[in-house]
Amino acid sequence: MRASGDSRAYGALFAVLDDETIRASLCTLLALLTERHHVRSYRVRKVRALYAASERDQALYALLDTYAAYCPALLLPVERPASRTRRGGEAVGQSTIRLANWARTLPRLVLPDIVPGLCIHVGDSAQSCVPRFMHLAMVAGVGCKDTSLDDRDEAIGSRIAASLGRLLAVNHVYRRRQQKRQPNSPQKSKKLAPGDIPLFDPVASVMLDQVYVRCAHLGHVPKALLSFLEHVVHSIGADAVAHLRQDGEPSWRAWEEAWRPTLVALARILALLPPVPWDDVFAPLLRPLSHLAAMDGLSDEFSATIVQGLVRLLVRWTRLAPENAVARHATERFFPWLLELEEALLMDGNPTLPIYHAALELHTAAIPLGGKEATNALYPFPFFLLASPPAFAGSVATLAKLFGLVAALRHGVQHASLPAAPVNEMILALVDLVWSGRAYGTLQQHGLKLDGHLAIDPQTIHAFKEACDARRIVPFVLIGSLSHSALLAPLFEVYCNEVLLPSATHPFIRAPITPSALRPAREHGLPPQLQYTGIRVAFLRWLADRGAPQLLALVETTVPSLSKAS
Repeated sequence: MRASGDSRAYGALFAVLDDETIRASLCTLLALLTERHHVRSYRVRKVRALYAASERDQALYALLDTYAAYCPALLLPVERPASRTRRGGEAVGQSTIRLANWARTLPRLVLPDIVPGLCIHVGDSAQSCVPRFMHLAMVAGVGCKDTSLDDRDEAIGSRIAASLGRLLAVNHVYRRRQQKRQPNSPQKSKKLAPGDIPLFDPVASVMLDQVYVRCAHLGHVPKALLSFLEHVVHSIGADAVAHLRQDGEPSWRAWEEAWRPTLVALARILALLPPVPWDDVFAPLLRPLSHLAAMDGLSDEFSATIVQGLVRLLVRWTRLAPENAVARHATERFFPWLLELEEALLMDGNPTLPIYHAALELHTAAIPLGGKEATNALYPFPFFLLASPPAFAGSVATLAKLFGLVAALRHGVQHASLPAAPVNEMILALVDLVWSGRAYGTLQQHGLKLDGHLAIDPQTIHAFKEACDARRIVPFVLIGSLSHSALLAPLFEVYCNEVLLPSATHPFIRAPITPSALRPAREHGLPPQLQYTGIRVAFLRWLADRGAPQLLALVETTVPSLSKAS
């Protein structure tokens, strides 16, 4: 009842805003009384119309600025409010805002250092009070009704969002003015009505980078910025739809190059989103991104960037779920949706390495979720991922991700539920599947050569592999060991020659690295007490120091001899 009465009182005061005799005092009063539910689109349109008709009245601009704090997507007028000297007919000199300066600085802005209406121009440079205001707001909560941490962060987010809106307005107006000077310009910006919002321009992707820096300092994205992020996602989708409607077959390469910096920055910001009710974030943000990832014509690198950003968000919410009911409910809804997205990307032919890596990250992130639903939804995808073509052709990073997934599966089995020995045998069978798959992958690409001659061509090997798969035969298990695999044996060779025996006088050790291959090295200084098992463990640690720690962790978990040797 009280809120209803406040709204009626606010509406009554707003209704007499046309009276110029009391407008200045009335705007000040309305600014003090304004709360979020008071900001309506019709009020924004009316205040902007009055502002345009009143030669940029300062009081009306202050009221619009108050509305922008509660409605971050609101774009304030570009022109600065008229000063007293302007009304008196005196020159304003250096305080004039030049749109050309704004357009030149837009690609390299450091937000929110420059905000229209809150800076002065001296030649080609801009001096702003905003950094000092922001510093005070972040340190002492200046301008907040309550200086608690959450309220302070939301106030900071509102101001950043309002700054972004003003910069979008500046960029849009400047582009329209430039197009008027170039009648034959192929692209025309639509003229916007008061209160409308122009689409996000990919040339301003650096703005999102600076938003990420601010949010990383806070540790999360203030909820006031969600509407701006939704606007960016809507802009990407709208431009993609417009690109599809072009005459002829659309070429996506140039389109992706224009939007890729924006998407990469957006994916980084997603990892900082706070727990939000599912219905508030799914339709405006997560679903459009998922549809964009699955759109035909886009490259797998573009789609993988989206999936990886969504997976990082799942990881964050999963970490917060035990103590946050909103995060727990959102995670329960989010995980099945990501599995559907993965199925759409993986089952449509052979996935490329970017999509494959994104899928591995999803399953590694899903292991801690536990529960019957997560387990049933997860399988048999790990086995499908282990046996898919990208597993045969990837680098050491791909192998490390694969082993990380297998290790996570191993740690997910409690000793109380199953004996450790059969579980380890199953895990080693999975590892053998990876090794044998990589061996097949190498043979399928290059065939089998004996004495420099092609003995078996790749097509024959491919047909042989299909026949083995049909009969559930997994041969060549031992070909992919540390000493013999086509991927790791050369690295083992490098390790032995550069680390074990760095002297230039020793004989070159060649793969396969077996105990017999090390005998010449022992004659040239390799310590006899350094056993072959210890050398293998040291090699795995050497790989771990170079970005592949999952191999050592998995082998130490499942092979007791290596664990003891370490």
